[in-house]
Amino acid sequence: MTRPDYIIVGRDIGEAKYHLVGDNILPAADNPGGTPLDVVYVGKLMGEMSERTGEDRKASEEEINRLRLCMRAESLPAGQFDEMTENAIIENTEVKVVFDTRTPGECIHEDRNTRIIVVPADGTLKTGLDQLEMPTVGKPFQPPLTYPVDENLMLSWMLDGIIEQVVSVESPENLEDMSWHQIRKHFADEIEAQLIKQAEEDKISQIAAFHRAVGIYMTNMCR
Repeated sequence: MTRPDYIIVGRDIGEAKYHLVGDNILPAADNPGGTPLDVVYVGKLMGEMSERTGEDRKASEEEINRLRLCMRAESLPAGQFDEMTENAIIENTEVKVVFDTRTPGECIHEDRNTRIIVVPADGTLKTGLDQLEMPTVGKPFQPPLTYPVDENLMLSWMLDGIIEQVVSVESPENLEDMSWHQIRKHFADEIEAQLIKQAEEDKISQIAAFHRAVGIYMTNMCR
């Protein structure tokens, strides 16, 4: 029997299997309240850990267990795992938490820093590259390495830019004779053309965009 490929990723918002309620870990299906164990929890915990100093600069066994519960195994293609299989994969997953360090010197030029670059061992990057499809002519590609919720977050953050695109659209010559449907189509076509032109001016391929995203995450993941 062929073994399915899979990757291990963080559970996105709405995907938590467990919640942290006080010191207890309870099934999310029971709506227990508390804190969902998902990528938001991972980010919050990383922020707290980064401020630890001295002997406290380490992760407890309980924290490591919680981090593991924030992960899920995703088959490639998706939908090939039952709950028992996914649970077994995560249960057998070892989570290591390693801290970057900074040792101040007498002056800033003598500071000693370590930066830990984690190289995935589960084929995550190859899988991402294999799944990338070349965009159709004239159509920008979907940025890689994003969760679905990122689209809404980015749209909200880019609201001012979107409004600028809208107000910069020139009025069509026959505006008085156009229906509301035609007016909306005019705006949509003009904005699409502007965005496609901007994407083409960036001169970055889909593969290069993927590599860029990986590089940014590995070297600047706290921003």
